Amino acid sequence: MTRDPSKLRWVVDDAIPLTPLLHRIIGEVVCLPGRDISAAVVRDADVLLVRSITPVDERLVAGSRLRFIGTATAGHDHIDAEAMDRLGITWCYAPGCNAVSVVEYVLSAIALAGQLKCILAGAPVGIIGLGEVGTRLGQKLARLGCDVVGYDPLRAHWPECVRRAALDEVLCQPVVTLHAALHDEAEHPSHGLIDATKAELMCLAAKRRRERGLFINAGRGDLMTQEALDILLSSSMSIVLDTWPGEPLLGEAVLRQAGWVSPHIAGHSVTAKKRGADMLAQSVARWSGIEIMALIDDVDDRAARSLDMRLMRDVAIADAAEWLEAFLIGQSTLQREDVRLRRSANPDLSAGKFDDLRRTYQQPTEWTGQTFRMSDQSGSVSAMTERLGITVVKE
Repeated sequence: MTRDPSKLRWVVDDAIPLTPLLHRIIGEVVCLPGRDISAAVVRDADVLLVRSITPVDERLVAGSRLRFIGTATAGHDHIDAEAMDRLGITWCYAPGCNAVSVVEYVLSAIALAGQLKCILAGAPVGIIGLGEVGTRLGQKLARLGCDVVGYDPLRAHWPECVRRAALDEVLCQPVVTLHAALHDEAEHPSHGLIDATKAELMCLAAKRRRERGLFINAGRGDLMTQEALDILLSSSMSIVLDTWPGEPLLGEAVLRQAGWVSPHIAGHSVTAKKRGADMLAQSVARWSGIEIMALIDDVDDRAARSLDMRLMRDVAIADAAEWLEAFLIGQSTLQREDVRLRRSANPDLSAGKFDDLRRTYQQPTEWTGQTFRMSDQSGSVSAMTERLGITVVKE
């Protein structure tokens, strides 16, 4: 059956950019904040596009004429898939759309926390969840010469660059970063994957090491319990939180103890948000019976195909590890967002302030895959740059 999406009524979260590809197919559209998307708003809509802030369940869609729902996010735990299937509503998500952005965020967090040189010297990194983000992060770290250990009981095809290990072993590594999908599948549910017992195990391992240790949650807040977070915060480990239990609310005690905090923006680069929107546009096109390649070719995307030739500062650092640390810290948005979040808390962070921070977030451009001019003459720095996934053009 062929449908013309431009003749349909759309409701779209205003955090989703209306890219040229979406403009090519979109019909009558209402754009509004995700928390304002209600049953009354979607009652007369045919297509609904959301982000993770909007719970999509039977209460939202029952009685509406919705036929297609898409989320411009890599996760879809906020969509009641069983209810959508039962109601005959087609739904989709955007797997991997934010993976590059999250990887860059995590690398910068490692550098900011002072752990980069340790892992480059051989301290292992533990990755929990080897989906798009975890796999790309493991590959990037392996190219940098790091030792990577991973846990994911649902991953069938294991990446060669990551050593497979049990959850307890991964949690005991000097650097642990959390990227599992949030789900309640019977055999390996991930809600509360890190509980008080696991947190105590991590603290015990940290006491046995010289390194301070680092824990990063840039996945989903409910992958850990509040009790587990409280235990980790009271330890000697550095804690980086882009997501947390009870999000968006954040108490003063957590803010006081956490090393770095950001308002769930790890995957919110300019490129990632455009990529997610375009993935939804292609899904709507397939559902509508529109030829995908014809749709893409019809969009003037010359700017997206041009190289970003940003000029890097002169590199006076001969040591590649020092250069990498300076580069990642310089590219990081975490420092700025941590300051903004703490200033907004009074003393706790409310849902309204959380939404304001996300709405006014200055989205970065991904550096992976870009081309840079560089005046550096150091072969080791150039090699490190290439391993990051950046093409170097010498001046």
